[in-house]
Amino acid sequence: MKRARWYVAAAMLALGVTAGATSCSSSKGQVLFVFQTDMSLPKDISAIKLLVTLEGQVIFEDTYERLGEEGSIKLPATLGFLTPDDPSQALQLQVIGTLGGDEGVKVLREVVTTVPENRTAMMHVPIHFLCYGMAHAERDEAGALTVKSNCEEGKTCVAGSCVDAEVPSADLPDYVPAEVFGGGTGNGDGACFDTLGCFDAGVSAALDLSRFAIDPASCEATAPPGLSEMNVALMTQGGGICGARGCFVPLDAASDAGWRTVEEGRIRLPPTVCARAAEGTLLGVTIAPAGSGACRQKATDRPTCGPWAASGTNYTQPSGAQPLPIALGLVHPVTMVVTERGVYWIEAGTLDAAGASAGDGAIKGVPLTGGEPQAIAKDLIAPADLAVDDAAGLVFFTTGSAQADGGALLAASLTQPLVTPVLQGRRFPQGIARRSGSLLWAELWGNQVLEIATTLADDRITAQGEPVLLTGSEPLGEFPYRLAAAEDVACWIYQGMLGDGNGAVACQRRGEPAQLVDTAQNTPHAIALDVGDSGSRAVYWANIDGGTITRVRFDGDGFGAPEVIAEGQTLPTGVAVDGEHVYWTNRGDRTVMRAPKDGGAPEILARDQNRPGTIAVTSDAIYWLNVGSSDPEPGTPSRDGAVMKLLK
Repeated sequence: MKRARWYVAAAMLALGVTAGATSCSSSKGQVLFVFQTDMSLPKDISAIKLLVTLEGQVIFEDTYERLGEEGSIKLPATLGFLTPDDPSQALQLQVIGTLGGDEGVKVLREVVTTVPENRTAMMHVPIHFLCYGMAHAERDEAGALTVKSNCEEGKTCVAGSCVDAEVPSADLPDYVPAEVFGGGTGNGDGACFDTLGCFDAGVSAALDLSRFAIDPASCEATAPPGLSEMNVALMTQGGGICGARGCFVPLDAASDAGWRTVEEGRIRLPPTVCARAAEGTLLGVTIAPAGSGACRQKATDRPTCGPWAASGTNYTQPSGAQPLPIALGLVHPVTMVVTERGVYWIEAGTLDAAGASAGDGAIKGVPLTGGEPQAIAKDLIAPADLAVDDAAGLVFFTTGSAQADGGALLAASLTQPLVTPVLQGRRFPQGIARRSGSLLWAELWGNQVLEIATTLADDRITAQGEPVLLTGSEPLGEFPYRLAAAEDVACWIYQGMLGDGNGAVACQRRGEPAQLVDTAQNTPHAIALDVGDSGSRAVYWANIDGGTITRVRFDGDGFGAPEVIAEGQTLPTGVAVDGEHVYWTNRGDRTVMRAPKDGGAPEILARDQNRPGTIAVTSDAIYWLNVGSSDPEPGTPSRDGAVMKLLK
């Protein structure tokens, strides 16, 4: 904490000069702001900005980046200020947590207080998960960026609720280093709380949502019987500290911002916990017995362990050799795309007994490292497929309708809440693909695959002219489903009638007629193009009923004969390819597989997955969707789909 102490000294000096002080005399008091987090850095927060003013004049401003890396600020950290000549002057602090740039504001905590005289007080200013998303950035007409709280003026977010930002200095406790740094002094000593290790044996605690519906100020949960001391954590969709069992945000005991015992067997939590659980954005609460050492009962004096931590070194870390969830609690995930920018997927949302959409489908995304899912488009009816244009900052997707011609192609911005219709009146659109200057998609009605030119202006995409049939006047197959497109070639699959073996795969070079490259397929379900830098050019697909992974190579002279890469697979559902391997998921035996492209036995990469589906690969990792369990009853989704990641 030598670096943190230097900032304390700098801040004290700045305030002394601003206030007209000439020395740090013993009669002066001071206040130390203590910064801590219950999240994972830099996954959830990649930069922290501190802004301090005295009577409106800036006296300290700094931004800390590369969080969790060597040489960056460690948490807990302290920032101190001396009493000014006029002790009644108001000191205002802003703590801004961002992700991925200045506009990615996630947390804003504001404090107004005074500096006490003749003592050193401390004030905890945690960067809490429950305040994640309670602030945003806006630009004015001149382009200046302003950070705004979702709370009204004079209020700030604490544990998800808006409370008074002003705190009298008389209410602040004296500063005791051991109560900040896990019993240490802040010089790398002290203990930390091992989140993953402590909740490895945690059990789910039932939230009393019926009581909360009657009294929104009351959020309680049932604790396991017989626990004299316990630890409590939130189970999140991707925020917090993540391991193989899920993602956790540990809560401080005996704290209004954490949890308190109401009576034996019941605990009280912040109301936001029940509110988020009721809306499905929080998976629940887990409770584990408190132990000793790194699993002593979590409180404000025990910071979390992690690469960002100023205290503690020995703690549980997830293994890169096992699959880890990076987004959880997905509701009927359909398909997924991975780009250099992030992971994006479709959730079908709530379905009735006939499988019809309730109109709460969504497009969501997270960074490649994971995190809390962010909704890009919501309230969708039967979303089917998506394609992402990183350069344009857009995600394209298809939606259905109860009407035969009520489908649509739409575009959503990745940086702002904007959804634009591209084409409407479509007939059951399914798969969609993007290449420069155009969109391609499949329509079940008429068994058509079409393409339309597009232009981009002012962050809006516009269709130009009329759609062009890639399949010609006569369909090449039945029930076109998914597409894959590159600049000079596009390929797609026809699923055919289930069990009839009349599926097919077709491709079309730009400027040439489409042609079938294989027929008599047993329900092709996924398709991938290999047109990378390795020089190989081929189309791969997975036959979900046929149990095969098949390839057709192509070059300037045409398309070759089909080659079976793997057979005897159990319901292969997704397929992807990189420079050396082809990857696929088997929904039947719940495995993730790969095999060398140029021949060799398949190997199992992951077992015991929850109905694995779409798969994608990057240079360093493999991603796939776990579709999740069947609904316990119509209209009640299981909410246990996930995006999984495995390092290569």
